[in-house]
Amino acid sequence: MELMSSEFHSYSLKSHPDRLLVDHLGRVGRLSRGIVREKALNLGHQEKEILEDVAYLMGVTHDLGKATRFFQEYIQEEDERKKRSMRSKETTRHGLLSAFFTYAIIKEYLNQLIAESELRAGSETGSKTESETGSKAESETGSKAVSSIQLKRDGGMTDYLPVLSFLAVRRHHGNLINAMDEVKEVDSEGERIIRVAEEQIRSMDNDKAELNEILRRLISDDGMHLKNFKIDLESITSYILKGAIRDIGRKEKRLIRRLGDKTDLQLYFVFQFLYSVLLDADKTDAGLGEADPDSDRLELPEDLVDRYRESRGFISNMNGINPLRNQIYEDAMAGVRAWNLEDRVLSLNVPTGTGKTLTSLSFALKLRGRLNEEKGYTPRIIYALPFLSIIDQNYSVFEDVLAHGGYLEDSRLLLKHHHLAEVSYKRADNEEYKSDESLLLLEGWNAEIIVTTFWQYFYTLFSNKNKLIRKFNKLANSIIILDEVQAVPHQYWQLIHDAITVLCEKFNSYVIFVTATEPLIFDEAGGEIKEIVQKKDEYFQGLDRIELILRIDRSLNLDEFKALVGEELIAHPDKDFLIVLNTISSASEVYRSVQGLQLEDTETFYLSTNVVPKERIQRIKDIKDIRDIKDTKDTKDIKRSSGRGAVDSLSRRRKVIVSTQLIEAGVDIDADFVYRDFAPMDSINQVAGRCNRNSGSHKGTVSVFILRDDRREFHKYIYDPFLIGKTLDILKQVSGPIRESEFLDLNNRYFKAVKKGMGDGKSQENLSCLSQLAFKDLSKRFKLIEEDYPRVDVFIEVDDLAEDIWRRYLDMRMEKNLKEKIDKKLRIKKEFSEYVISVPEKFARSLVYEDSEIGYISKAELPYYYDMETGFKREGAGEGSMII
Repeated sequence: MELMSSEFHSYSLKSHPDRLLVDHLGRVGRLSRGIVREKALNLGHQEKEILEDVAYLMGVTHDLGKATRFFQEYIQEEDERKKRSMRSKETTRHGLLSAFFTYAIIKEYLNQLIAESELRAGSETGSKTESETGSKAESETGSKAVSSIQLKRDGGMTDYLPVLSFLAVRRHHGNLINAMDEVKEVDSEGERIIRVAEEQIRSMDNDKAELNEILRRLISDDGMHLKNFKIDLESITSYILKGAIRDIGRKEKRLIRRLGDKTDLQLYFVFQFLYSVLLDADKTDAGLGEADPDSDRLELPEDLVDRYRESRGFISNMNGINPLRNQIYEDAMAGVRAWNLEDRVLSLNVPTGTGKTLTSLSFALKLRGRLNEEKGYTPRIIYALPFLSIIDQNYSVFEDVLAHGGYLEDSRLLLKHHHLAEVSYKRADNEEYKSDESLLLLEGWNAEIIVTTFWQYFYTLFSNKNKLIRKFNKLANSIIILDEVQAVPHQYWQLIHDAITVLCEKFNSYVIFVTATEPLIFDEAGGEIKEIVQKKDEYFQGLDRIELILRIDRSLNLDEFKALVGEELIAHPDKDFLIVLNTISSASEVYRSVQGLQLEDTETFYLSTNVVPKERIQRIKDIKDIRDIKDTKDTKDIKRSSGRGAVDSLSRRRKVIVSTQLIEAGVDIDADFVYRDFAPMDSINQVAGRCNRNSGSHKGTVSVFILRDDRREFHKYIYDPFLIGKTLDILKQVSGPIRESEFLDLNNRYFKAVKKGMGDGKSQENLSCLSQLAFKDLSKRFKLIEEDYPRVDVFIEVDDLAEDIWRRYLDMRMEKNLKEKIDKKLRIKKEFSEYVISVPEKFARSLVYEDSEIGYISKAELPYYYDMETGFKREGAGEGSMII
């Protein structure tokens, strides 16, 4: 039922300064129910209908605590000083009282549903049996009708819904704490909570008629499955004061304590789903009003990538590795129509440089089409990558695909989301949303294809943070592509295995692992994961682009390594080199040594997170431009902005790149020779993918060394000794150069050794947090990126634009109006981030600007703190770190 405030002229209670409470509650309820209703869930028909009703009831009760006189006075107060004082009072806060309303009403809903089901079940027992009717079909229909409404208190999901709803509403304006801590607080602080609640409820006396009208209109909504559900305000408030607080503090505590004996993750996923539905609906209504970002889902043709590949000449190009790319693509596409839709965990495990990005996108689009056609729902495609250094690269490919398909720029089709992304959401009709609205839509993943980071994806799954969990509901019914999945820490394999299993089985999602070096998170032999291509072994074994040479019989110091590199660079004046090192300090030292050689016709590049992102991205683009010029021999369309020299001369210049590990996976860079400081096997394999990537006429060479300083080998500063040990064990079994055709077997043996020997302590700790709804503990324990020391973000004023952005940042900090301040911050967010690096606190403590948390280096200070080639100046060898 659509409710308009104009129908009821007596409404006066407000939820926001410009919004009536009845409008907000009704809208959030309807949005919440709509999100659940559109999802195909494997929780049972009855449970799905109950979840729809519970989501609706959470929406229409989540802000009932705002009906107190205290909150109404606060929301209408214009004096900011007085408002701050009022906000600090317990009686003004609405979250806990709203949660009690939600708990009481949902509990009453379930009681009435159970009573009705028992009544109808009793009625069905006295009805005609199969023997009386002589119809087996009629008997089965009757049994189905009974089971669809039968409810029992058996410790299942339904028993937990009242307390889950309480937890969600209690924290809909904050972050989650452990469920047990939440109910214990109600128990231990019961008397104080009752006193505050009594005062708040008494303050509602003058508005009882309006509250009754709100509840009568919203609770009797005709979208409810329990058509005759009714409540009475007096009975609800009486129960809150005389029973609900006691029940939550005692009965629900016992219920939650039982979770300690369970390992089932379904309850965690159901809660996160409901919580995210409420957050999404609430923020959408508060930020966008009547607009519904999901009301106009857009279609995408299944053959978008097919047409793109044809228009770009991929199919007809038989040079280098292109025939293999075409073969892999056709192999993957051939299986889509015959794919068993019950197989929801998939793998695209093919060699580096063979077009995994386009192949996985095309497979996802075709699978999306099948699910729409056969199952009646249209999945979003979520494409997640581990490294920011490659997210722009892959996003640009998707943009190009859509543009070739005739689609104008439209964020509803494609958006990029990570913490440094530009805050801009646009429609093809040239409508661009305001900064705060854009942020709301970006963070809600309101698009058909979302390109994001592992950080965003995994912390949406495993977090207590309100802001991150809001998009959890978008994971349901989605096709999730995890590109370069080998980057997932092995300590979390079991956690990710179990979580993805629940997500796929209960929420009808599909997960595609994309990598050349697939970790054994799922067991292919046991049927847990299905390979998209049929000839995987053949594709790996047929390659002969490179050979891997192990030069690890003894460790080298940097002076020895620099001398060796110098000799090789001079001996091969026309070859491109890539040198990947483990620490920032060793990389900068080797780079300076290369520069000191003053090699002719050579472009040198240094890449590390020590360099501001803007320059780092430009350098990667310059490297690719040189390759493109060499490959095409056509410079007409090459436009370069780095000032490194005339385009027509670049085709005669070779490149020497010195980098940290940020380049090893996914970055589309090609070299003839690759030197790699020792690392785990998957990292060695990945960086090998940067060598002779496009299968040139001469075989490439990847050489692996063990480098050290005066204290230890550099790999000991960076990598888990367990992974290093397993790599050494595998490589000791190999003699002579390793051919590319042997990489798959080598990688499989490595990951089997890792799985066999690894501990699963961290996974088990996190799984225990999930099963016990220990949200805060989970947030402390799950760390996708381990940091052994504190870090500081530093803004570096490397050019005139940075100087202007810093002035705008200071202007934003001085802004008194909160709304204007947020808007100014969002407008400079992307540009600001392009000049920010993260460095160990011990190097940057003195640079922190005034009372902010960010360091600052002005243009005048650059000579002291920042080198325009190698970036932030650090002290001491081995102090660098792998930063992804």
